[in-house]
Amino acid sequence: MTRAREVILVGGGLIGSLVAFTLRGAGADVLVLDTDRPGAAWRAAAGLLTPDGERLRGTPLHADALEGLRRWPALAAALERSGVPVHLRPGVTRMQPGGGVAGTPGEGSLHPPSVVRAARHGLEVVAAQVQTLAPSGGGVRVRTDAGDWFAGQVIVAAGAWSGAFGVPVGAQQGQALLLRGAPGVGARYGPPARGFSRYALSRPDGLYVGATSRDTWATTPDAHAARWLRGAARTLVPGADGAEVAAHLVGLRPVTLDGLPLVGPHPTLPGVLVAAGHGRHGALLAPVTAARVLVLAEQGVSA
Repeated sequence: MTRAREVILVGGGLIGSLVAFTLRGAGADVLVLDTDRPGAAWRAAAGLLTPDGERLRGTPLHADALEGLRRWPALAAALERSGVPVHLRPGVTRMQPGGGVAGTPGEGSLHPPSVVRAARHGLEVVAAQVQTLAPSGGGVRVRTDAGDWFAGQVIVAAGAWSGAFGVPVGAQQGQALLLRGAPGVGARYGPPARGFSRYALSRPDGLYVGATSRDTWATTPDAHAARWLRGAARTLVPGADGAEVAAHLVGLRPVTLDGLPLVGPHPTLPGVLVAAGHGRHGALLAPVTAARVLVLAEQGVSA
Protein backbone atom coordinates (compact mmCIF):
# COMPACT_ATOMS: atom_id res chain seq x y z
CA MET A 1 0.00 0.00 0.00
CA THR A 2 1.28 3.47 -0.91
CA ARG A 3 0.72 6.16 1.70
CA ALA A 4 0.24 9.80 0.69
CA ARG A 5 1.65 12.98 2.29
CA GLU A 6 1.79 16.59 1.20
CA VAL A 7 5.55 17.01 1.74
CA ILE A 8 8.26 14.45 2.45
CA LEU A 9 11.70 15.39 3.75
CA VAL A 10 14.44 12.94 2.81
CA GLY A 11 16.81 13.44 5.73
CA GLY A 12 16.16 14.68 9.25
CA GLY A 13 19.46 16.24 10.28
CA LEU A 14 19.97 19.90 11.13
CA ILE A 15 18.94 21.23 7.72
CA GLY A 16 16.19 18.68 7.10
CA SER A 17 14.60 18.98 10.52
CA LEU A 18 14.61 22.79 10.43
CA VAL A 19 13.11 22.81 6.94
CA ALA A 20 10.41 20.40 8.13
CA PHE A 21 9.81 22.52 11.26
CA THR A 22 9.43 25.66 9.11
CA LEU A 23 7.08 24.00 6.62
CA ARG A 24 4.93 22.54 9.39
CA GLY A 25 4.76 25.97 11.01
CA ALA A 26 3.34 27.27 7.74
CA GLY A 27 0.62 24.61 7.82
CA ALA A 28 2.09 21.89 5.62
CA ASP A 29 1.51 18.18 6.25
CA VAL A 30 5.12 16.99 6.62
CA LEU A 31 6.74 13.57 6.97
CA VAL A 32 10.47 13.12 7.64
CA LEU A 33 12.23 9.96 6.47
CA ASP A 34 15.60 9.51 8.13
CA THR A 35 18.02 6.60 8.53
CA ASP A 36 20.14 8.18 11.29
CA ARG A 37 23.34 6.94 9.66
CA PRO A 38 26.69 6.84 11.47
CA GLY A 39 28.55 10.00 10.55
CA ALA A 40 25.50 12.28 10.44
CA ALA A 41 27.02 15.77 10.49
CA TRP A 42 24.67 17.26 13.09
CA ARG A 43 25.78 14.81 15.77
CA ALA A 44 29.40 15.97 15.50
CA ALA A 45 28.87 19.66 14.64
CA ALA A 46 30.23 22.41 16.88
CA GLY A 47 27.29 24.77 16.37
CA LEU A 48 29.44 27.84 15.69
CA LEU A 49 27.71 30.98 14.43
CA THR A 50 30.82 32.87 13.37
CA PRO A 51 30.90 34.42 9.87
CA ASP A 52 34.26 36.08 10.46
CA GLY A 53 35.72 33.13 12.36
CA GLU A 54 34.82 30.93 9.39
CA ARG A 55 36.44 33.45 7.02
CA LEU A 56 33.22 34.18 5.15
CA ARG A 57 33.72 37.94 4.84
CA GLY A 58 34.13 38.77 1.15
CA THR A 59 32.71 35.43 -0.02
CA PRO A 60 29.33 34.75 -1.70
CA LEU A 61 28.09 33.26 1.59
CA HIS A 62 28.71 36.31 3.77
CA ALA A 63 25.34 37.98 3.22
CA ASP A 64 23.49 34.71 3.96
CA ALA A 65 25.63 34.19 7.06
CA LEU A 66 24.63 37.61 8.41
CA GLU A 67 21.00 36.91 7.58
CA GLY A 68 21.27 33.58 9.40
CA LEU A 69 22.51 35.41 12.49
CA ARG A 70 19.63 37.87 12.24
CA ARG A 71 17.06 35.07 12.03
CA TRP A 72 18.41 32.77 14.75
CA PRO A 73 16.98 34.48 17.87
CA ALA A 74 13.38 34.27 16.62
CA LEU A 75 13.88 30.75 15.29
CA ALA A 76 15.44 29.61 18.58
CA ALA A 77 12.51 31.05 20.51
CA ALA A 78 10.07 29.15 18.27
CA LEU A 79 12.04 25.92 18.67
CA GLU A 80 12.18 26.26 22.45
CA ARG A 81 8.40 26.26 22.68
CA SER A 82 8.89 22.50 22.42
CA GLY A 83 10.42 22.61 25.90
CA VAL A 84 13.89 21.77 24.55
CA PRO A 85 16.49 24.55 25.04
CA VAL A 86 18.80 25.00 22.04
CA HIS A 87 21.44 26.95 24.04
CA LEU A 88 21.69 29.83 21.58
CA ARG A 89 24.38 32.38 22.29
CA PRO A 90 23.60 35.15 19.76
CA GLY A 91 26.43 35.99 17.42
CA VAL A 92 25.75 39.66 16.71
CA THR A 93 26.97 42.53 18.87
CA ARG A 94 23.92 44.72 18.26
CA MET A 95 20.61 44.58 16.42
CA GLN A 96 19.06 47.63 14.72
CA PRO A 97 15.40 48.56 15.21
CA GLY A 98 13.43 46.47 12.75
CA GLY A 99 15.81 43.53 12.96
CA GLY A 100 18.81 44.67 10.89
CA VAL A 101 22.38 43.84 11.85
CA ALA A 102 24.64 46.61 13.14
CA GLY A 103 28.22 46.28 14.24
CA THR A 104 30.53 43.29 13.79
CA PRO A 105 29.26 39.70 13.92
CA GLY A 106 30.32 38.13 17.18
CA GLU A 107 31.34 34.64 18.16
CA GLY A 108 27.97 32.98 18.67
CA SER A 109 27.01 29.35 19.03
CA LEU A 110 24.21 26.89 19.68
CA HIS A 111 23.90 23.15 20.39
CA PRO A 112 23.09 21.22 17.17
CA PRO A 113 21.77 18.01 18.81
CA SER A 114 19.34 20.09 20.86
CA VAL A 115 18.24 22.01 17.75
CA VAL A 116 17.43 18.75 15.97
CA ARG A 117 15.53 17.39 18.99
CA ALA A 118 13.51 20.59 19.30
CA ALA A 119 12.76 20.77 15.57
CA ARG A 120 11.63 17.14 15.47
CA HIS A 121 9.27 17.60 18.44
CA GLY A 122 5.78 16.90 17.17
CA LEU A 123 6.98 15.92 13.68
CA GLU A 124 6.38 12.47 12.30
CA VAL A 125 9.84 10.99 11.75
CA VAL A 126 10.03 7.50 10.26
CA ALA A 127 13.21 5.41 10.26
CA ALA A 128 13.45 4.50 6.60
CA GLN A 129 16.13 4.42 3.94
CA VAL A 130 14.92 6.03 0.73
CA GLN A 131 15.88 3.96 -2.29
CA THR A 132 14.38 5.82 -5.26
CA LEU A 133 12.47 8.98 -6.11
CA ALA A 134 10.29 8.86 -9.21
CA PRO A 135 7.98 11.58 -10.55
CA SER A 136 4.49 10.10 -10.82
CA GLY A 137 1.00 11.50 -11.34
CA GLY A 138 1.79 15.11 -10.54
CA GLY A 139 3.85 14.21 -7.49
CA VAL A 140 6.72 11.98 -6.46
CA ARG A 141 6.72 8.30 -5.55
CA VAL A 142 9.14 7.60 -2.71
CA ARG A 143 10.31 3.99 -2.44
CA THR A 144 11.94 3.00 0.85
CA ASP A 145 12.96 -0.11 2.75
CA ALA A 146 9.91 0.51 4.97
CA GLY A 147 7.37 0.77 2.18
CA ASP A 148 6.28 3.34 -0.39
CA TRP A 149 4.90 6.86 -0.05
CA PHE A 150 3.50 9.38 -2.51
CA ALA A 151 4.07 13.09 -1.95
CA GLY A 152 3.05 16.25 -3.73
CA GLN A 153 6.57 17.52 -3.09
CA VAL A 154 9.83 15.96 -1.89
CA ILE A 155 12.79 17.81 -0.40
CA VAL A 156 16.18 16.12 -0.44
CA ALA A 157 18.13 17.19 2.66
CA ALA A 158 20.16 14.04 3.20
CA GLY A 159 23.47 15.72 3.91
CA ALA A 160 26.50 13.97 2.44
CA TRP A 161 24.22 11.16 1.22
CA SER A 162 22.22 13.49 -1.03
CA GLY A 163 24.44 12.33 -3.89
CA ALA A 164 22.45 9.09 -3.99
CA PHE A 165 19.62 11.14 -5.52
CA GLY A 166 21.56 12.77 -8.34
CA VAL A 167 22.72 15.79 -6.37
CA PRO A 168 26.43 16.78 -6.69
CA VAL A 169 27.28 16.57 -2.99
CA GLY A 170 30.14 14.64 -1.40
CA ALA A 171 31.62 14.11 2.04
CA GLN A 172 34.39 15.75 4.05
CA GLN A 173 35.07 14.07 7.36
CA GLY A 174 35.50 16.10 10.52
CA GLN A 175 36.49 14.80 13.96
CA ALA A 176 36.17 16.52 17.34
CA LEU A 177 36.48 15.74 21.04
CA LEU A 178 33.95 16.43 23.75
CA LEU A 179 35.78 16.75 27.07
CA ARG A 180 34.28 16.38 30.53
CA GLY A 181 35.83 18.13 33.52
CA ALA A 182 37.83 20.62 31.44
CA PRO A 183 38.02 24.33 32.29
CA GLY A 184 35.43 26.45 30.51
CA VAL A 185 36.17 28.88 27.71
CA GLY A 186 35.14 32.44 28.54
CA ALA A 187 31.74 32.86 30.14
CA ARG A 188 29.30 29.97 30.36
CA TYR A 189 28.77 28.78 26.77
CA GLY A 190 30.97 31.74 25.85
CA PRO A 191 32.99 32.61 22.74
CA PRO A 192 35.35 29.99 21.39
CA ALA A 193 39.09 30.04 21.86
CA ARG A 194 40.73 29.86 18.43
CA GLY A 195 43.96 28.87 16.78
CA PHE A 196 44.74 28.08 13.16
CA SER A 197 42.02 25.58 12.07
CA ARG A 198 41.37 24.79 15.75
CA TYR A 199 38.77 25.97 18.21
CA ALA A 200 37.36 25.13 21.62
CA LEU A 201 34.05 26.21 23.08
CA SER A 202 32.01 25.49 26.19
CA ARG A 203 28.73 23.70 25.52
CA PRO A 204 26.08 22.25 27.83
CA ASP A 205 27.51 18.76 27.18
CA GLY A 206 31.15 19.64 27.83
CA LEU A 207 34.14 21.35 26.25
CA TYR A 208 34.05 20.87 22.46
CA VAL A 209 37.43 20.81 20.69
CA GLY A 210 37.58 20.69 16.91
CA ALA A 211 38.08 20.00 14.19
CA THR A 212 39.93 17.90 11.66
CA SER A 213 39.16 17.82 7.94
CA ARG A 214 39.75 14.90 5.57
CA ASP A 215 38.27 13.86 2.24
CA THR A 216 37.02 10.46 3.32
CA TRP A 217 33.75 8.66 4.06
CA ALA A 218 35.18 6.92 7.12
CA THR A 219 32.95 7.26 10.19
CA THR A 220 35.18 5.74 12.88
CA PRO A 221 37.50 7.79 15.14
CA ASP A 222 41.24 7.40 14.62
CA ALA A 223 44.18 7.75 16.96
CA HIS A 224 46.00 10.37 14.86
CA ALA A 225 42.99 12.71 15.02
CA ALA A 226 42.66 12.10 18.76
CA ARG A 227 46.30 13.12 19.33
CA TRP A 228 45.90 16.25 17.20
CA LEU A 229 42.72 17.24 19.01
CA ARG A 230 44.32 16.65 22.43
CA GLY A 231 47.15 18.94 21.35
CA ALA A 232 44.65 21.56 20.25
CA ALA A 233 42.92 21.35 23.62
CA ARG A 234 46.22 21.85 25.48
CA THR A 235 47.09 24.86 23.32
CA LEU A 236 43.71 26.55 23.47
CA VAL A 237 42.55 25.74 27.00
CA PRO A 238 45.20 25.70 29.73
CA GLY A 239 44.35 22.99 32.23
CA ALA A 240 42.51 20.75 29.74
CA ASP A 241 45.20 18.04 29.88
CA GLY A 242 43.53 15.92 32.53
CA ALA A 243 40.00 16.17 31.16
CA GLU A 244 38.12 12.97 30.41
CA VAL A 245 37.05 12.30 26.82
CA ALA A 246 33.28 12.08 26.99
CA ALA A 247 32.97 11.46 23.25
CA HIS A 248 35.13 11.29 20.13
CA LEU A 249 32.82 12.67 17.45
CA VAL A 250 32.99 11.93 13.73
CA GLY A 251 30.78 13.67 11.19
CA LEU A 252 30.60 13.82 7.41
CA ARG A 253 30.19 17.40 6.24
CA PRO A 254 28.15 17.62 3.01
CA VAL A 255 30.28 19.55 0.51
CA THR A 256 30.00 20.79 -3.06
CA LEU A 257 32.76 21.45 -5.60
CA ASP A 258 32.43 25.24 -5.36
CA GLY A 259 31.71 25.31 -1.63
CA LEU A 260 28.22 26.77 -2.10
CA PRO A 261 25.09 25.06 -0.77
CA LEU A 262 22.51 23.71 -3.21
CA VAL A 263 19.08 25.15 -2.38
CA GLY A 264 16.53 24.96 -5.16
CA PRO A 265 14.87 22.66 -7.68
CA HIS A 266 16.42 19.27 -8.33
CA PRO A 267 18.27 19.38 -11.69
CA THR A 268 16.26 16.55 -13.26
CA LEU A 269 13.39 15.43 -11.01
CA PRO A 270 10.12 17.42 -11.18
CA GLY A 271 8.50 17.93 -7.79
CA VAL A 272 11.79 17.58 -5.93
CA LEU A 273 13.65 20.39 -4.14
CA VAL A 274 17.20 20.18 -2.77
CA ALA A 275 18.63 21.64 0.44
CA ALA A 276 22.13 20.20 0.81
CA GLY A 277 25.86 20.88 0.60
CA HIS A 278 26.25 23.37 3.48
CA GLY A 279 29.70 22.09 4.47
CA ARG A 280 30.85 23.39 7.83
CA HIS A 281 28.31 26.25 7.80
CA GLY A 282 25.06 24.32 8.29
CA ALA A 283 24.14 25.86 11.65
CA LEU A 284 24.82 29.38 10.43
CA LEU A 285 22.95 29.06 7.12
CA ALA A 286 20.06 26.83 8.22
CA PRO A 287 17.52 29.61 8.95
CA VAL A 288 18.06 31.14 5.49
CA THR A 289 17.84 27.76 3.79
CA ALA A 290 14.60 26.89 5.59
CA ALA A 291 13.06 30.23 4.62
CA ARG A 292 14.04 29.77 0.96
CA VAL A 293 12.69 26.26 0.80
CA LEU A 294 9.40 27.47 2.28
CA VAL A 295 9.06 30.08 -0.48
CA LEU A 296 9.90 27.54 -3.20
CA ALA A 297 7.52 24.95 -1.76
CA GLU A 298 4.68 27.48 -1.53
CA GLN A 299 5.31 28.50 -5.14
CA GLY A 300 5.28 24.86 -6.24
CA VAL A 301 8.69 25.29 -7.90
CA SER A 302 10.03 22.15 -9.59
CA ALA A 303 12.63 21.21 -12.16
